[in-house]
Amino acid sequence: MSPLAPPLPGTVLDLSLSDAPGDTAQVRVLAGTRRDLLTVPDPTPVLRFFLDAALVEVTVRGRDVIPGAWVDESLAMLDARPHRAPVDPLGLRFPAVVLGEGSDSMLAWGETSWPLPLDGSVRVPDSCRPGVHRVPELRRLTLSALGRGDEVALTRWHQEGFEVPWHDVRLVPHAQWWFDIAQVPRTMRYADAARAQGRPLERFLPRS
Repeated sequence: MSPLAPPLPGTVLDLSLSDAPGDTAQVRVLAGTRRDLLTVPDPTPVLRFFLDAALVEVTVRGRDVIPGAWVDESLAMLDARPHRAPVDPLGLRFPAVVLGEGSDSMLAWGETSWPLPLDGSVRVPDSCRPGVHRVPELRRLTLSALGRGDEVALTRWHQEGFEVPWHDVRLVPHAQWWFDIAQVPRTMRYADAARAQGRPLERFLPRS
């Protein structure tokens, strides 16, 4: 059976964080990989890790909480608001992940790629590897990003040494320095990085 197509770009979905009235995050769909990203000229092969997923961002009361995450078809569990919020391709923010091992490692930030010269003694946590979330996990990640991780009702999330499965180097504590190793300027926006590597975001026409 073919996976469900994700909601159209700009669709805003409500993600309940607790039973308290109004305790809700907004999940805005930015793009569906198969429908909106792989249809442009020369898409990067990295996107195929997220073939049937959607790129989303999560906000709470106007505050950016998760700037970009890949979520599967379980997005259909969420209720959509009646009006969409148009997506500007220049505002797309992709998760960054580590591919490969050791000296062959690479920081894959969206469609851009940056050599990551690690030696064999460096263990790359699963939280920095590619991955796609389901909606229940996205809720747990949102609570963690808000500093409310104690509200996650899973025992393993509270065990010592547990790695929150961000699947995004940008959100993993003590891992952001890998951007420095990969020589990605700290002030560089994703749009500038993509343009510098010949993958301008203007290719992704908004479908709002």
